[in-house]
Amino acid sequence: MFRRIAQKYNPATASHCTCSVLALTLFVGAIPQTTWAQDDVPFDATADTVFNIIQDSDPSTFVCLSYEGRTTRQMWDKRQDDEFDLEVFLFTAHFSDMPPIDIILNPEFETPEAARAEADKYTHRLGRVPLVFRHGIRQLGVHKGDKGFHAGTGKVFVYSDMSDRRISENHLEESLLHEGVHATLDDQYRLSPEWIAAQEQDGRFLTRYAASRPEREDLAETALFAYSLLRHPGRIPPADSAAIARIAPARIAVVESILNTTVEVPPPTPPPGGCE
Repeated sequence: MFRRIAQKYNPATASHCTCSVLALTLFVGAIPQTTWAQDDVPFDATADTVFNIIQDSDPSTFVCLSYEGRTTRQMWDKRQDDEFDLEVFLFTAHFSDMPPIDIILNPEFETPEAARAEADKYTHRLGRVPLVFRHGIRQLGVHKGDKGFHAGTGKVFVYSDMSDRRISENHLEESLLHEGVHATLDDQYRLSPEWIAAQEQDGRFLTRYAASRPEREDLAETALFAYSLLRHPGRIPPADSAAIARIAPARIAVVESILNTTVEVPPPTPPPGGCE
């Protein structure tokens, strides 16, 4: 969980706007600068955030889901720390702003109906994640269990019990954004000179998880907070927003440039008949 949580804050009454790094800098200047000790890391991990940054009312670009049958795919399973060839349930998720992605489900879901019910948890929510953070996802794999999510280039793996917990906390979209950054942006940005320079300029991390794995996790950990401050600043309480902006201004500026980049992806594929 976050180490500090602002109390009695209602994000529904807060303003929502598109901000810039300059606006955030001015905002920080209006907040007392004693919110955090300079040697402190404010949060543990974005995976445990209590901030509802991507909300049910946000539009989704998800169109429909079609069942393609059973096929053999490789799935990395964190429960066994190994990869296996499995006869998965295969679905194709169609979106209005990007090519379709495969959703594959471990055969432990047993029936197409159970597999579809599980796949339905992710489709609309994934469509709420900004395109810039998800356009590189080609496959979403789903296992049972409560392990933490993980991702690599083009692929994201999730676990159904953990997903249920994050849905109950209004946080599945935020977790999908984090993994989408790994699948979509890591190869280009996480070790880029501009990101390394921004890390060095800021000199601190927003989460203990990022601090423990700066080369692997800092971009994905920072992106969620930066996106909120730049696109939905009212969804994080002012004191916490000020702390984030003060700790990571250079990296927020890099994320701002990413958000302002025109994403070039192939056009979406028309869904087949019977796609629901």
